[in-house]
Amino acid sequence: MEKTLKKLSPGHAFILETSDKTRILDINTEEFTGHSTWVDAPLTEVDWTLSVKMPDRINTNNMNFFLILVFFTFLFTHMIYSVMEELIVRRNTKNQKLLNDRQKIDFVGTLAASTAHEIKNPLTGIKGLVQLLVEKHPEEQDQFYYSVIMKEIERINSIVSEFLILGKPMAQTLSLYDIRSIIAELRPIIESEARHFNIEVEWNIVKEPIMVHCTKDQLKQVILNIAKNGFEAMEVGEKLRIRIHHENEWAKIIIIDNGHGLNEKDIGKVFDPFYTSKKEGTGLGLFVCKRIIESFNGTIEFSSKPLNGTTVTISLPLIKDQPLKGLIFKNED
Repeated sequence: MEKTLKKLSPGHAFILETSDKTRILDINTEEFTGHSTWVDAPLTEVDWTLSVKMPDRINTNNMNFFLILVFFTFLFTHMIYSVMEELIVRRNTKNQKLLNDRQKIDFVGTLAASTAHEIKNPLTGIKGLVQLLVEKHPEEQDQFYYSVIMKEIERINSIVSEFLILGKPMAQTLSLYDIRSIIAELRPIIESEARHFNIEVEWNIVKEPIMVHCTKDQLKQVILNIAKNGFEAMEVGEKLRIRIHHENEWAKIIIIDNGHGLNEKDIGKVFDPFYTSKKEGTGLGLFVCKRIIESFNGTIEFSSKPLNGTTVTISLPLIKDQPLKGLIFKNED
């Protein structure tokens, strides 16, 4: 009987006991690992009790749990894959954009380098002839026309120089300057631009020398460019503030306007090449400014809020204990 039950029901456990708990039959009770409850079937005719333990249903539950786990694992893996794929696409798009911008800059720089010599040679001749005409015709009206011509020649030269900066970095000789002397030369130009925009300029310049290594004309270009941006962002009658001081090991040039300001998204793009919020802008001005300041081992930072104006901070390494020879600086404040 025991052999027959084992063959017919290999997944069951059987116990057959008498009324006084004497076990007559014991099948699979030790090997059976299920957790189901025992089912008792009294045999009244012989006063015995047959206890049967059915196969545990937890196996089916385990299968269901396994399927659910597989489903959620697949879903989670798919989500991770989708997110990673999106990040990779964004990174590739960004890298492609940077590559395209770099190729544009390299092309412009190569073109400028190849044509700068041909442009500047005739300009030098034109400038010399205009200077002769200035001496030959002292009439006021003629002098006005010549001054306009000279300004336009200088503007062409500055444009060519700006494009040259876009090319590959060139070896340049940095000289020691007092920032105050550079500002003294630049101040009449900035104030003239301010009058054109009906803007007031407030100067705050320390009295002690602030020595830095730089190229004077390029630093002038940076300061003038940022000041003009401030003028264009402000309304008539507002004030541009220019502060020159030193802080720890750095010389600071801070230009503050109270114009329309920039949001966080635009601030992150102001130094990108070919990005501009102006209708007629090229998007190269601030990019060139950043490259110039970095060539001086300095930094340039923007902070701005919409309708609260913009603050531009230029930081250059401060040179101490090296007096500048042959420079006379007059503080007009």
